Amino acid sequence: MTLAETMLKQLENPALSRDERAQLQCQIAADLEHRGQYELAREVLGELWWGVSKRPPLEGLSELTGAEVLLRVGSLSGYLGSINQIDGAQEAAKDLISESITRFESLGEAIRVATAQCELAFCYRRVGAHDEARVLYYQALERLTGSGERELRAKILLRLAVAESFCGRYTDALRILTDSAQLFAESDSHALKGKFHNDLAGVLTCLSTAERRRDYTDRAIIEYTAASHHFEQAGHISYHASAENNLGFLLYTIGRYEEAHEHLNTARRLFADVQNRGRVAQVDETRARILLAQGRLHAAESAIRESVRVLSTGGEQGALAEALTTQGRILSKIGNYIESVNTLRRAADLAEQAGAVEDAGRALLSLMEEHGKRLNEHELLEAYERAHNLLKETQDMETISRLRACALRIVSDRRASLSQRRVRSLVDFWANFNLTERVHTYEARYVRRALIDGEGSVTRASRLLGFPHHGTLAAMLDKGGRHKDLAYLRTPPETRRQSIINPRSRRPRTKARTINILCVEDYPAVADAVKETLEELGWTVELCADGKEAMRKIESKARYHLLILDNQLPGKDGLELARRARALPHRRRTPIIMLSASDIERDALRAGVNAFLRKPQDIKRLSTTVTRLLTKNTS
Repeated sequence: MTLAETMLKQLENPALSRDERAQLQCQIAADLEHRGQYELAREVLGELWWGVSKRPPLEGLSELTGAEVLLRVGSLSGYLGSINQIDGAQEAAKDLISESITRFESLGEAIRVATAQCELAFCYRRVGAHDEARVLYYQALERLTGSGERELRAKILLRLAVAESFCGRYTDALRILTDSAQLFAESDSHALKGKFHNDLAGVLTCLSTAERRRDYTDRAIIEYTAASHHFEQAGHISYHASAENNLGFLLYTIGRYEEAHEHLNTARRLFADVQNRGRVAQVDETRARILLAQGRLHAAESAIRESVRVLSTGGEQGALAEALTTQGRILSKIGNYIESVNTLRRAADLAEQAGAVEDAGRALLSLMEEHGKRLNEHELLEAYERAHNLLKETQDMETISRLRACALRIVSDRRASLSQRRVRSLVDFWANFNLTERVHTYEARYVRRALIDGEGSVTRASRLLGFPHHGTLAAMLDKGGRHKDLAYLRTPPETRRQSIINPRSRRPRTKARTINILCVEDYPAVADAVKETLEELGWTVELCADGKEAMRKIESKARYHLLILDNQLPGKDGLELARRARALPHRRRTPIIMLSASDIERDALRAGVNAFLRKPQDIKRLSTTVTRLLTKNTS
């Protein structure tokens, strides 16, 4: 019989006061949390639990008991908020636990303060603020000096080692675990032993990459296997799943892809069994990396899109930033360069805001590696300087090697540029001079810049260049054109209608597919602008200004290849229309763009929208976004 089961029987004692009952509930919940049974812990708290992040009722409880309740509710809010990806849960959990620390300190309860600091640090870790977590762990250890709390000390040491590892201090992390190995060997807890083996394997994995030592990799595989065994013996499903996910990731790094997929399948199944959406999404992110390495780009894109969708709904910015970095690399490989650049920049910003500076730096490295030739010199130097500042404390040799490679590439490109500008004699200057080639080279710089600033649209780029018709630029980018090497910067061209003026362009008649777009917008000026912009590109746009009428059109059998929805509409709002469309079998895969001035991007993505554009500033991106979604939907 477990400790929790023994104490549950004591709760049936009617002689317990409210204060005694609350103390007992907190002890049982703490034991259930330790074993990963978070839903049971929530049920045991009973009337003390008002929901994730909700402040519990403390009336009638002593100061000590009230502090214990705040700690348990805060800790459990952090776990359940992570599992269910609840936005704001970690910040609220930190507030509750911080209040419990203040109360414990006023009572002189040093061990309880250390316990609460350990849980508070874990909340910081979840959002990627590893340095803040390190400080709290060290403070907690100082409070335990001379105490007999061996299990609590072991738990804090494990979490500290993980935080040191996330900060790139792998040698420090290994030292912490090695020095405390005997402490775990003497423990009777399978869960604690499993955590030790799992965290030691993680540090060995990082060191194997940093120091290029294959023996560390072999040891890490053994340690992960041992961790999986101990977690299974302890009945801790979540930790067992984590060990399997970690083992799958390690096998991926050494190229054993099929074995990696097998362990990820186990991890995903176990996380799904305990309904941990956040960790399922992280398994999907790991799988996307493997699929990318295998060259299975569309499968990788599908896996990472689902991972990002789930992680975007929670507050774990560090995990989201890591997934966005993977998504940015995949988007680059499948040719969605503009979206890739934006995704990698967003990953860096999110990671830095969360305090995960190394993750932010690695996102910028990916940006430079994938798009070094597409960024202008100012953008490239700015990205490198920022990455250098973020990664200046890293011990990861692979990351350092990538940073140096980016620096060398920038210097090499700059040197090549300077060598072309050196002062030469008149004889050297005119030797092999070709005016046409020089003009074309100079012209190419402006064509490249226009395509980038025009977000890949040949029509917009032509306007920037001052061409009277976009066909002039299109001809330059065609296979026989003089700037065909810049064609990768354009969005895929639509099939053009046969010319009736130039007989040489006549070809056998083929029936071109008509693209039908439903635009639901009640503001006439915006609706007309959308219709004019898209019909100029050869698409048919049907306008609708009423939410109820739009619902009838969406539910009908009319063929629409794409939907554009405003949110604030008479009758029904755009979010309701998007949810209804996703519930209909014949609209489930239809791309949806929400074009709205409201700050509802997150709600729109949850409702199933593929892209969110803000009015009025994002209207210029509409044709590019439509092209991308239609191309993806028909590929």
